[in-house]
Amino acid sequence: MVKFVFFNKPMIDLSQAISVSVGEVADSKKLPSKIQDAAAPEEESTPEPAEKPQKTIAEKVKEVAKAPKEDAVNLNKSKAKQKEALDKLKKLSALDKIKQDLKKDSINKIKNQERKSASSTPAKPRIIAAGSALSGLDKLQANSYLQEIDKNIKEFWTLPQWLMNKPLKARALVKFNVQGQIISSMIISSSGNSSYDQYCLQAINKAAPFPSVPDKLSEKFSVDGVVIGFPE
Repeated sequence: MVKFVFFNKPMIDLSQAISVSVGEVADSKKLPSKIQDAAAPEEESTPEPAEKPQKTIAEKVKEVAKAPKEDAVNLNKSKAKQKEALDKLKKLSALDKIKQDLKKDSINKIKNQERKSASSTPAKPRIIAAGSALSGLDKLQANSYLQEIDKNIKEFWTLPQWLMNKPLKARALVKFNVQGQIISSMIISSSGNSSYDQYCLQAINKAAPFPSVPDKLSEKFSVDGVVIGFPE
């Protein structure tokens, strides 16, 4: 068996396989593809960049903790600005309220003063001018006052016996102020008997002062006066 494998194998003639001359270089292109691949220089492989070292958990925690701090600082600044703006608005609103309150107080004071002055200063009554004719309620009020005057004068109207039975008549004009005090008295229609006329004026003077004159009749009674008849 050894002989069959090693010695009985047909011999290969290598002289006919390759022909090479001295000084001739084999063209690599003419070489078989397998030989070219073997003969081709190996390309240098570019080294892959080294991976960045991964951060540790502690470094990651520091970064996470650092970021919120910066955000918190910015948030605090914005809150401070908002608070400052709100404070300014509150101050402005407070000033406006104070101004409005002062304005209201001044208006109320003026109104109160007007009310006090109106209440302290009584309204002037309507005054009947001298020479005006009385009518309606004015005439009734004047007649009522004249009846009081007549009543007072009758209390002091006396005559001596020798004048009582004589048909004598006289008329006197009396002017008096608002307090009822006589300003003037005079006979405007004589009886023809001076003694009788004097008794008329005497009764008027003794009855004074008369009741206070109504305000609206004061000017008329002080200027025009009142005519009193003896007898009526």
